[in-house]
Formats: sequence, structure tokens, C-alpha cells
Amino acid sequence: MQCATPPRLWFPVPRSHSKGVHPNVGDGQDYTIDTSPHVISKAIGAFPMVKGVKSVTSEGCCGEQGLNSYSLQLNSQFFQTAACGSLANCLGWEQFVYSNPPGTSQGALFIQDWLVATQGSFANCPPSAGWQDVGIGCVQNSPFGVYIPNVAATDLQKVVETGVAASDGDSIYLSVGTNEYGMKNVQSDGITDLAAHWQSAEFNIIGNGGGDDADFAGKSHVTISIAADTGHKTAPTCPADSGTTGESNNLFFASAPKKPALTKYPSIEFTMVSQSGRKASCDAEPGS
Repeated sequence: MQCATPPRLWFPVPRSHSKGVHPNVGDGQDYTIDTSPHVISKAIGAFPMVKGVKSVTSEGCCGEQGLNSYSLQLNSQFFQTAACGSLANCLGWEQFVYSNPPGTSQGALFIQDWLVATQGSFANCPPSAGWQDVGIGCVQNSPFGVYIPNVAATDLQKVVETGVAASDGDSIYLSVGTNEYGMKNVQSDGITDLAAHWQSAEFNIIGNGGGDDADFAGKSHVTISIAADTGHKTAPTCPADSGTTGESNNLFFASAPKKPALTKYPSIEFTMVSQSGRKASCDAEPGS
């Protein structure tokens, strides 16, 4: 597959950290897998059940809008990092991203790193470290990305995204059916030192950058699974309203599956649907 520079597309933090800002999924309102105090070395996001999905359109102002445009994001929590240097009110953040553009263009698989300004903005970003100041923090993409065939939203149940953080490098993979794409050590872990701090992960299908929204057409039913390798078989927690990305979708949380399949690693499952008014829940399971 083609290896190239990732697209200049930013996936920012939520616009508001207040709970209940809007009724839909995303923009901070999401379930995450929390394994603390254990550190995650690998996280896996998948769609065990998908029904009724006919199309997805990314809408908004600042990302890549259009029919069949969306992103899959496997995101860390915000964490203390030496990369902040002398910057005050600064936290690290890492996103494993698949960006699916509208039409039939190739999708991009890459990592995006942030130094998040927790109060206002930074006067400047650390020099000579590849950071770009975008007002709400400093951002940079992995030096490499992998371009893969466009994935239709109707094929979500075939998709599995994996992010790996290790001291010798961070890696990203996306499998679609029997095909697996990705790159080992796509970037140095030293950009944010995620391998030493990763204790929570968010995974979802949401707008394609810029805080945009992924609009599902019709009556959609999507179940999400997030598994995390910590070297332990302890059941994780899945706190609500703990998402870290600013993108969203137009779905609503519903009851989690009653009998989720056990996975090799500790995992959580939750469900999103097109109809509002359902009782929301999340199920957490230890590894098998």
C-alpha cells in the first residue's frame, strides 16, 4: 500500500467539558475503557453488531464533509507528559486515526499527537519538536501514514482498529475483513510518551475532523467493543462522559448487550441507536 505523509486534518478536543451539552454521542460524551492503575500497551476497537446503517455523512464547518466521510478514532486519555516542557496547564493526548474521505478516494491511517492547553492557549509551542500551534494547543501528525482503499460505512462490522504504544515506537493497524493494513513504529513513542501513561481509551465512528458530526441515515444500530491489553485479567470500568475528542455523531446511547462475547483482553461494550429516549448502559468484562 502507499506510504505517504498524513493529511493536514485536525481532530480537536471537545468544545465544552460540560456534561449533557447535547444528547448525541461524542464531543466529550462517550464511554471509554478505563484500566487504571494498569497501563495499556494495545487497544482494539471493533463493531460486533451493526444493523440498519445505509450511509454516513460528515457535516460541520472545519473537517472533511461529504457522503461516506467519517473518522474512526482510538484515543487516549489526557495525561501528564514531559513533552510539555516548560508549558503550564499542559497535557498530552494521542489519537490513532482512520480518516475516510467522501467519495471513493483512499482513506488515511495515521497517529495524531497533541499538547492540550487546559486553560486558554499557549503563547508558543516547544521549539524544534515538530509542533504546530493551532490556538487550542500544539499538534503534529506521525511522520508517516498508510493510504488504504475507501471503506464504506455499510462494511463497519468488518472493521477492527488497533493502536499499540511501546517504548520503541507506536503502531497503528486497521483490518477490513481478511485484509489488514497498517505500519509498525509509525512514530516514536517519545513524542508524547504514551506507553508509560495510557490507562483509558475511547473508540467510535464520528465526524471527519474539525469537530464535525457523522450523520447516520435511517434507523441505525451500532454496538462498539473496546479491548485493552494491560497484562492483567481485571475487569475495567467504562465511565460515561469521558470521551476526549471533539467530533461526534447523531446517534444516542442505548442499553449494552446483555451477553457480550468474552475477548482475550479486558473489554467494554456499548450500543448506539438512531432513536432517543433509550436507557443507556455499558458492560465491562475481564479478559478470557
